[in-house]
Amino acid sequence: MRTTPHHCQLWRASTVIGRFCKSPQARPWFCAISARNASSKVRIIEVGPRDGLQNISTSVPTSTKVELIKKLAATGLKDIEATSFVSPKWVPQLADGRDVMDQVLPLADRESLRFSVLAPNMKGFENALAAGAREIVVFASATEGFSKKNQNRTVEQALEAASVVVKLAKEHNIWVRGVVSCIFSDPYSGLTDPKDVASVVKQFMEMGCDEVGLGDTLGVGTPKLTQALLEVILKDVPADKLTGHFHDTYGQAIANVMRSYDLGLRSFDGSVAGLGGCPYAPGAKGNASTEDIVYTLENSGIDTGVNLQELAAVGEWIAQQLKLPNNSRAGAALMAKQRQTSGSSTGNASKPEHVSEPATGRSQGQSNPSLSRTWTVLRKGEGCTVSKAHSAVKITLTRPKNGNAMTTEMLESLTRLFKELSTDCSVFQIVLAAEGKFFCTGMDLTGGSRDDSSSYHDKIVTLFKSIDDAPQTTIAAIHGPCYGGGVGLGFACDVRLVSEAARWTLSEVKLGVSPAIISKYMAREWGFGFFREAMLSGREVTVQELSRIGTIHGIAQTQDKLNQMVEEYLDNLAHCAPQAAATCKELVRLAFKGPDSREQNAFVQHTFENMLAPGSEGQYGIQQFQQKVKKVDWRQYWNRREAKL
Repeated sequence: MRTTPHHCQLWRASTVIGRFCKSPQARPWFCAISARNASSKVRIIEVGPRDGLQNISTSVPTSTKVELIKKLAATGLKDIEATSFVSPKWVPQLADGRDVMDQVLPLADRESLRFSVLAPNMKGFENALAAGAREIVVFASATEGFSKKNQNRTVEQALEAASVVVKLAKEHNIWVRGVVSCIFSDPYSGLTDPKDVASVVKQFMEMGCDEVGLGDTLGVGTPKLTQALLEVILKDVPADKLTGHFHDTYGQAIANVMRSYDLGLRSFDGSVAGLGGCPYAPGAKGNASTEDIVYTLENSGIDTGVNLQELAAVGEWIAQQLKLPNNSRAGAALMAKQRQTSGSSTGNASKPEHVSEPATGRSQGQSNPSLSRTWTVLRKGEGCTVSKAHSAVKITLTRPKNGNAMTTEMLESLTRLFKELSTDCSVFQIVLAAEGKFFCTGMDLTGGSRDDSSSYHDKIVTLFKSIDDAPQTTIAAIHGPCYGGGVGLGFACDVRLVSEAARWTLSEVKLGVSPAIISKYMAREWGFGFFREAMLSGREVTVQELSRIGTIHGIAQTQDKLNQMVEEYLDNLAHCAPQAAATCKELVRLAFKGPDSREQNAFVQHTFENMLAPGSEGQYGIQQFQQKVKKVDWRQYWNRREAKL
């Protein structure tokens, strides 16, 4: 079975894994990816429409609020805090909460969106329920000073009131998040004791909240304080039940997000364009900008599912609507770059020839990888050289004076190579090429290095199996004649690109032997009728013949043009997902091995059920398609996945 860093994750969770994933301990990288896959993607809760707008003094039209929510949803954001059901006396800006919900709720089912609303007391809950809310937010401070000033209640009284709301919400099957204010400091009484925060979090969980948000109301947190607090909370509450809500008063919000991520949190609040301010630090930036959070996470290889370029455009739009500055650093920078680029296309501005673009969730145009592909020699072994360029490895046979015939040492060396590469998550393609006049003349029959025992048979079998089992896409670049086992060497690979000088001869029958070990590969690739005749006659098979039966996939006139064809083929494969490719190889193997067998049917079903799983290549690929990205750079995608570890 083709165990691989790109597809093992699909199989480890099922009974199919027991049959296919033989040695997970030998593949720590992709098994780690498998274990963390479900938890590595971050959930962004957009709070701009509620928390970002509630303190703006100028009235914002309901139509603008609704349009903002729709635009945010179009960027890929799935969790949006839509409005608040508190007394209009205290928050007049959100007095139209019912009207907003009436207009956005139809989107929820159609586009799988989650709209939460603030409903901190009984009256608020009743209004939220009447408006059709399915998720509510309640809150309490971790400190007495803020609780009395903000809610006119002690912390204990605030939690009791919240408990009543949570109980009713659960009776109506409504999801609830509890939010803890002032997790680091209280504007009236100073620093907050982490134990007090942990106590409120624990009580929220015990009363039935589905998750708890940690609110740095003053924005005074630092990574060190964040870690110290989480180390206390995580003793009793799992990280997947926590959400980070950080303010950027002192420019620490993103640093706190990343430290929280390192400690296991996977949900964070953000406000588009940094809307919302800290009322206790006039003039300071308030909520962490959603654009800044997405930019940081995506460029750290962490999937958010959000299109940053479109999100930046939404931030620019709402800032203009509100006549407020765009407080998102990343958003403002991206929009400035977009304006510059637009200007350069009309001759108003110049742009450097080589610009390293940040990851924005959408490809901005793909370069041709072959233009910058340089093969770097990794090692030189017995009869072969190994080189690497980007995500491709090339193994070149280097015994041209001997027709690249394979000695026992070569068999062992090549087998080790393919086995090592099968667990290398950075390798997506393997090219097998050769120096000199011949591609490969088969096994070295001089007798000088061949074992005189059955172990020689085992070595040959193991080599061909290691090639056939490689999860990567394997390409044989064949220039010149092939004989015996050398024929099988090319046809154990997935793809054959050949020059017009290529020839194949199964000459065994003329020596009184037969192509026993390679027969299963040859029958599969040539078809039974063609293979039988070629094997029985021992004749030379031409490029034209194999082209007609479709078992070679590209023909070049010369060696140089063959090399160029290989480069172009690798360019094309750069846009083919490696995990999906490995799965395709297994589908073919099972179809050949046993059509409609139990093993095949189980694998087909499992593949179908998991191909769009959260965090999978399929999910990412569909997102890119929906964003009109025609050529996905899968090397970049997997590099970012690796960075998560």
